[in-house]
Amino acid sequence: MERLPVGLSYPKTAFEVSIEFDEHLKNANTANLLPILTGFSELDDILDGGLHPESLMLVGGPPGVGKTIFVMQAARNIAARGDAIACVVCFEHSEVYLYQRLLCMESAVSGGIENAITLNEIRAVLENNDASLEKLLNDSSSAREAWSRFTAYWEQLYLVKGHPSKTTLNVLETYLSHLKTRGDRVVLFVDYLQKVPVPFPGVELTPERQIRIVTEGLKNLALAHHVPIVAVAASDAEGLRNERVKFQDLWGGSSVQYEPDVALMLNREEENEIAFSVEKNRVGATGTSIQFQLYGSAFTFYHVRKEHSHDNQFQSRNENTQRPASNDS
Repeated sequence: MERLPVGLSYPKTAFEVSIEFDEHLKNANTANLLPILTGFSELDDILDGGLHPESLMLVGGPPGVGKTIFVMQAARNIAARGDAIACVVCFEHSEVYLYQRLLCMESAVSGGIENAITLNEIRAVLENNDASLEKLLNDSSSAREAWSRFTAYWEQLYLVKGHPSKTTLNVLETYLSHLKTRGDRVVLFVDYLQKVPVPFPGVELTPERQIRIVTEGLKNLALAHHVPIVAVAASDAEGLRNERVKFQDLWGGSSVQYEPDVALMLNREEENEIAFSVEKNRVGATGTSIQFQLYGSAFTFYHVRKEHSHDNQFQSRNENTQRPASNDS
């Protein structure tokens, strides 16, 4: 009999899968089968409880709308909740820069926007000859409070600077295998999908083919490691010319449309008000939009709570209230 490639098995009967499922339930924590909350509670409701194991979510929208902020805030919320590990692989920013943004975010979530520390305040300390984290914490009560809260979950939150030629799908799989030794529940965030390199020596891939390989690869990683994966996806040039970027505007063709289980599109409604629109959702409703206020200086989204009238339309903006999009709000 011809051998199968390494890593593949022959088809299983439903009876065999039933036995395997029973063993899985007996040997694993059943919590591992449950979705993981993002801390954006209204979004979690639409997603039937949050990010589901084996699922791929794509996050799209025009530049500057807060896609990386959403990724970092969701990762922060997951880590702070304490029942899962969050890992952010970012091709755009260094780990130290992301750490500074997390301090700003944590100060806003814990102390309110009015008390949030900004990057400019952090940089003002760094410009001194005696700059240190200790001096920053001594000089700023907001930074000190944020840091004290940050230390409660910082071993649950992993940051990686993606390399433009080395952080391949195989490397991401190695990261997942490593993280699974640290905890059963893991969420991988990739910022962003189109930056993941696909090495094919001697073969020049079109951008669309590269994106297809990465999208399918991320979905396969989610299935193989039983984890949710969230990836930021860029829009094509035509989509960026439209008033709103839609799911079909994401760069990459049919595979980008088919592979993800959830597509979350962020678009600016007013100056700092961002609409989160779920345009694809295999686990629940689609076409639902939630409003969030973006505070760029604190790298934080606050939910704009709008009371519903009897006809389910939003009432006027002067009836809005706000609260941070976090698990511990």
